[in-house]
Amino acid sequence: MISPHRQAVGGNYNDILMTVKLILLIPFLLCFSSCLTSDTKCCDHVRTDTISKGLYVERYRTFCAGVFGQLTECYITDSASFRQNIGSYDEHDFFRVRLNGDKIEAYNLQSGSISDTIEKRTLTKDDLLKYQYTGISGISTFPLFGKNTITCENDFYPASSYKTDDGYYMAQVQYKCGNDYSNAIFYTDSSSFCVFIGVYVPGSLENNYSVRQNNNNFDFYNITDRRKIDTVGVQTYLLTDLKKGALINVCKNGGKQK
Repeated sequence: MISPHRQAVGGNYNDILMTVKLILLIPFLLCFSSCLTSDTKCCDHVRTDTISKGLYVERYRTFCAGVFGQLTECYITDSASFRQNIGSYDEHDFFRVRLNGDKIEAYNLQSGSISDTIEKRTLTKDDLLKYQYTGISGISTFPLFGKNTITCENDFYPASSYKTDDGYYMAQVQYKCGNDYSNAIFYTDSSSFCVFIGVYVPGSLENNYSVRQNNNNFDFYNITDRRKIDTVGVQTYLLTDLKKGALINVCKNGGKQK
């Protein structure tokens, strides 16, 4: 049985530990608060878009918290008699406005991507060993997918290399041919085999390659990333009602306008 004295000591220790944690936390909270307060004071006119003759959408950045995020508010106006808020979006969204008769449709959208497998090739371990390792600076062999579109072999450098889950390596060598850049993609163990998978143009959504080992087989994939846009919110306004509103001065508190 634990004595009351030991229980008291344990209780005091826990109280002291909690107090120390709070003391250490206070400077962080003060710093966070001061940084957040100083960064949020903004009112920047981002841009103005015309949606019809004499009808505009103005965007103002009204929350500027640096790494903590930002908020942009959108106003519809004729620049003379009315200016009304029709929505906002943060750094993760984008905003579109559509005039549909006497209605204003305001959409909050998010973009993403869907990966589609365009082609698949399967090789065994014995097949891999047929691609003898001669280094990854040469591209004289035919790629596993598509054609070799790299027209020069002199100006190159190793762009990246990483170890896959199966213990082998995906490596990229970038070639500069005139003003164009192309990456040759290799799958290798750095000693016995080196498979030239294909050519990837930096920034392209096409010809993204991956490899997955399945027992003694190796599945090679040629993947295309397709953009998708999701509607995460929509609001509809009557234009006649918006025109009855006031001509709001968004940055009336001294915020800067560009």
